[in-house]
Amino acid sequence: MEIWDIWTSFIASGIDFLSMYFGVSEALAIIIFTLLARIMLMPISLKSAYIMHKNKLAIERVKPEIERLRDIYSERPGELAKRTMAIYKEHGIKFLDKTSVINIGSQGILGLGIFQALRDMVFSSKFMWIADIAKPDVILAIIVGVFTLISMQMMPGAVEQQNLLIFLIPAIVSMFVLVSFPSALGLYWATSNIVTILQTLALRLIILKENQMPGRA
Repeated sequence: MEIWDIWTSFIASGIDFLSMYFGVSEALAIIIFTLLARIMLMPISLKSAYIMHKNKLAIERVKPEIERLRDIYSERPGELAKRTMAIYKEHGIKFLDKTSVINIGSQGILGLGIFQALRDMVFSSKFMWIADIAKPDVILAIIVGVFTLISMQMMPGAVEQQNLLIFLIPAIVSMFVLVSFPSALGLYWATSNIVTILQTLALRLIILKENQMPGRA
């Protein structure tokens, strides 16, 4: 795929540029590139997270109506689906809007692109306690797992979740993946998780200000 190769080459060149022309280590170049990329995407990702939060609140509000419909049309699934979708439409509930699609696509393109670029690049430097970022590091993998867990638990409404596995599984998966890949990938993952945590804090502040506005319960 020529376009994809151009994209991954651009990422690799960007990291090399930061390292060579700004005199920073390869590890710092990865961190800086990740920060710049995530900050550029933050307006769309923050808006998507906000829309998801509003959808969740709307779904909670119409839940009693949906339950009544299920009792009435329990033997007519077609009519149940039709009336359920009508309620969702009435309350502006969308499960996949344009903003969310753009966010998922852009985050996926960035993440997969950096993953492939870092996997193919040749590294020979160290970073903090990591002797060689070209090799896996268990401590870094654990840190990424912890950051993943924190970022998920900080999402608005996450405390309401009763099943801890919802949070633990992605964290455990990330640790198992990173113990088999270069630490360079772990540096990207950790940095990206930190940006996600900061974005979640921003989302919480937005929600808090909304709730404090006159007329809000």
